[in-house]
Amino acid sequence: MATEYQMMKEQGVFEIVPQPEGRNVVGSRWMYTVKWKKDGSLECYKVYMVTKGYIQVIEEDYAKTYASVARLESI
Repeated sequence: MATEYQMMKEQGVFEIVPQPEGRNVVGSRWMYTVKWKKDGSLECYKVYMVTKGYIQVIEEDYAKTYASVARLESI
């Protein structure tokens, strides 16, 4: 079974770029959630990729804040 990383890489969702000099890398992780209907039956499984924003330093790691937007290829 292919991992999420392999599937998204094959679909061209992202590309690997070199790390800029003197910059920190902000890590990420996958969050898995099970959604239930009101009657207790399974509705769906949800997966989120979230960044570890707590390690960022203002004006060093970012100057502006953006809302994340999922591309159709990643869904």
